[in-house]
Amino acid sequence: MTLTTRTIAGLALIAATVTACAPGAAPTEAPDAGKAVSSALPTEPVTLTLSHFEEGGQGKAIEQLAAKYQQLHPNITIKPTYTAFADYGKNIKLQMSSESAPDIAQAGQAQTMQGPLVQAGLLRPLDEYAKLYGWSERFKPGLLDQARFSKDGKTFGTGELYGIALGGNLVGIYYNRDKLAKLGITTPFKDLAAFQDALAKAKAAGETPIQLGNLEAWPGNHVLSDLIAQYEPLENGLNWVYGRKGATFDSPGVQQATKTLAEWAKAGYIDSSANGTSDSDGVGKFIKGEGVFMVSGSWNRSRIDENMDGKAGFTAMPPVKAGDPVRATGATTSPFSISAKTKYPDVAANFIDFMTRPENAATLFQGGYLPVAERDTGQPKAGSAQEGLVETWQQVLADDGLALYLDWATPSMGDTLFPAVQQLIAGKTTPDKLISTVQENWADERGNG
Repeated sequence: MTLTTRTIAGLALIAATVTACAPGAAPTEAPDAGKAVSSALPTEPVTLTLSHFEEGGQGKAIEQLAAKYQQLHPNITIKPTYTAFADYGKNIKLQMSSESAPDIAQAGQAQTMQGPLVQAGLLRPLDEYAKLYGWSERFKPGLLDQARFSKDGKTFGTGELYGIALGGNLVGIYYNRDKLAKLGITTPFKDLAAFQDALAKAKAAGETPIQLGNLEAWPGNHVLSDLIAQYEPLENGLNWVYGRKGATFDSPGVQQATKTLAEWAKAGYIDSSANGTSDSDGVGKFIKGEGVFMVSGSWNRSRIDENMDGKAGFTAMPPVKAGDPVRATGATTSPFSISAKTKYPDVAANFIDFMTRPENAATLFQGGYLPVAERDTGQPKAGSAQEGLVETWQQVLADDGLALYLDWATPSMGDTLFPAVQQLIAGKTTPDKLISTVQENWADERGNG
């Protein structure tokens, strides 16, 4: 499969310039920021550590590429280290500040991780490497802009480049083909009402309509964000994520989306054990047939297809009104950045470049990364979840329908939003309380209060 130029152009629209007011120390210059860069590799033994939070097929793809790189360069060792996302985000700044900081680290866009790291001077600007390796020709500007920040770490989407993403990701609805056939349910759903009818039918048949593992608190926020993408005008949601003055989470669309999620939980449409089940175990339960649907991201696709052997499909969360553009939560995957402390920035940049070269596109695609450049990735298997995922990805981009992740909005938004969604699913908070708590965090940290 080759991604079309139109599809790539659509993805460029998710990047924009925004002025944020993030807290943190004054930035410091990277120790070797003025040193000329080179693609030449050393001949002596070199070991680079790479820190990431990619699970399943995506994590496997990173390991495969590290092994392939080492075969080409026997004197260089790449040591990938995985940490679960929930813990990774909490510790990344401390980890990058330490004397044993990884040479390469995955750093989530915007204010989730990258902004605070740029402010603290912990990441090395990559613009010279972008020129050296031709990254601006390999990727459309909008893709690179997602990893740009001003030197003070306050302006997202412009300024210096601090990372390169390996692909794209998307949130949508996985479904069990056998269960849909028994229930007489067909996809794609023409509108949100049709999907809600399917949830009610699954519940009435004694099935778990939506499987969810939300012990870590962040998975449930993807259900909410995809609902917001249907009810709230896309521009309003993007303005809020970008921190633009006057934006608010307390809007009619967000109110309706939050109310809908609370109603789904109360009606028993979401697995009652969701908040006590890890994300990984929730995926495992879906694979075993416990659940008709699962709202989750492309990062779980590889595991699902490998274990369900053609019995799983993927479709978009349907719009409120039939025929409206397809909207979904998604973006490029979290970029890989180079530590300002590394002794081998040239080697680190060479490996990042290697991971994104056209000859490695198929490895990334099979691992679950959605293609973000026009290149041959291979065809998805007919009848697989991957097939539906790629079709959905291309449709969302063609409709300019990517809604960015809500926790990008402020450095601590995840710490505020995720537990609030967890409590909403448990019936321990109200939609109004969730919205006011989230907006208060946004106003305080963005300086728009």
